[in-house]
Amino acid sequence: MLCVCLVAFSVAITPLEVAAEETKADLGEAATNPVSNLIQFRLQNAYNPSVYNADGYSNAFLVQTVVPFSSLAEKFDSLKGIVTRTTLPFVSTPDLDDVGRQHGFGDTNFLAFAVPKAAPKNTVWGVGPALNIPTGGTDRFTGSGSWQGGPAAVAMVTPIKGLQVGALAFHVWDFHKFRSDANDVSTTSIQPILTKHFDKGWYVSLPDTPQSYNWQTENWTLNLGGVLGRVFPVGGQPMQIFGGVYYNPEDNDVPAGEWTFKFQIGWLFPQ
Repeated sequence: MLCVCLVAFSVAITPLEVAAEETKADLGEAATNPVSNLIQFRLQNAYNPSVYNADGYSNAFLVQTVVPFSSLAEKFDSLKGIVTRTTLPFVSTPDLDDVGRQHGFGDTNFLAFAVPKAAPKNTVWGVGPALNIPTGGTDRFTGSGSWQGGPAAVAMVTPIKGLQVGALAFHVWDFHKFRSDANDVSTTSIQPILTKHFDKGWYVSLPDTPQSYNWQTENWTLNLGGVLGRVFPVGGQPMQIFGGVYYNPEDNDVPAGEWTFKFQIGWLFPQ
């Protein structure tokens, strides 16, 4: 009788375990999908132990939010969703000539994507605006001293379960300068997306930091490397953590990080 009960219990619990694993996998893929219907609050830190053309380290502490507006998208029959991503940095510069190390807020990057319902199978895409908000103020060491804006786009395909491939890109020009020494801005940023998910919420991916091309100076800033992350619950609260190492081989005669060590802790709120 005991054996029969144990067999019956194991048969009953197995589908629940499978369902839980599938739910965890779906949440993991949503966390690395730039336009998923998932509210995210992220704290990130990017540390550069060595900097081209400057002494010492640099650091950027980032507060990032991803917020979908499902109710707004429902007002448009052709839209699946509207998703925004906002990133506010607090920057510590390297030891600069004559002024030393500087600290302050950098400019806020805001992206918004309208995600159409019409898309090929296993594909999501979206278009919208990019805006750099000068929260760095008049500080010429941590902020640009200008408002910047332009177009943004994202596309991602899931060819097989657990594999995500695509790209997120945006371009900004300056359209209003409030500091006399502010530089002209024309910059393209491209973030390739290549993520592979595994069991128990683990995944590996390309960096979440974009590769950038400055059309004014005709120089690249690259972030070559990878990320190891995991999505898992803590007391019932879904969380996302990752650590990444990136290398920038481009020395453009200006202070710029060579190696970057980046860490994130994030809170996920499924809709």
